[in-house]
Amino acid sequence: MKKGAHDKSISELEGWTWTDPIPSADDSSGTVLRFYRLHRSPIKDLEVGDLRFLIGQNAALEHLVPIALDQLRKNPFIETDYYPGDLLNALFAINTEPNYWKAHPDQRQILIGLYEESLRRMPTGEMSTGDLKRIEREYEKFKAHRG
Repeated sequence: MKKGAHDKSISELEGWTWTDPIPSADDSSGTVLRFYRLHRSPIKDLEVGDLRFLIGQNAALEHLVPIALDQLRKNPFIETDYYPGDLLNALFAINTEPNYWKAHPDQRQILIGLYEESLRRMPTGEMSTGDLKRIEREYEKFKAHRG
């Protein structure tokens, strides 16, 4: 990421302008309201759950995936809003974004390495079987996509 980019919002970095009416709690869904708010916040102010949300919306991937990978280096199975590993699964689900992983094979390899290494080092019983299976399913879909 370019120097000073963390001080800018996604809207500023991508030259994106909201063209719909400004959302409010009275007339918009929580998703729309959160999407609008986060696009206007400096990237440095985004929380890990915000990263997961925006990546799940395929928003600003060029700027947010490197930050998410840094978070996963600290804790590959970090729980942001829903379950342990939800940020990891958001990255695996980027397969729906055309060509993102194909254009970023280095980031794809980092993600694979983080996941595979973390499984080898994880103490038994640290995560529920259901959470592990959910992540494993998404990982298998991610690997099958081939970037």
